Amino acid sequence: MTQVNEILKHSINAIEYRFIKATAGSKDNFGDYKISDHTRSPNEIINHMYDLATKTKTMIKEGHFNCPVPESLKFEDEVKRFLSAIKELEAVIANSEISIEISKKLLQGPILDMATHIGQIAMLNGLNGNKITKESYFAADLDSPIRHLRG
Repeated sequence: MTQVNEILKHSINAIEYRFIKATAGSKDNFGDYKISDHTRSPNEIINHMYDLATKTKTMIKEGHFNCPVPESLKFEDEVKRFLSAIKELEAVIANSEISIEISKKLLQGPILDMATHIGQIAMLNGLNGNKITKESYFAADLDSPIRHLRG
């Protein structure tokens, strides 16, 4: 695997880790929780993140972002589908030759967009009564058991 692919794969691993932490312990109503009519619910955000992961995989494999709009699912199903898409994306990155130009665009576009949405989910989860515990993400072991909290 090239160094560029290593960085992209590590970014996806960090997204997976932070996503699991941001959604762990969510209350039953969390998927539909909204702070206003003008904001997305966690279900809508995760559905969008799944779309971003799928489009990133398609760009790497086929050179375009054209993918069908994903159907909306219940919260736990959205979580499982997103985590599955992340695993698929990790494998595609590990087994593909990706130019530095495309890598930069993927990082500045869909990959960092997913990271941004994790912050939104963590904030919404806190507002919904499930405070996310503090952690040094610099020191985090991305292969630790937290990755398996959601199966």
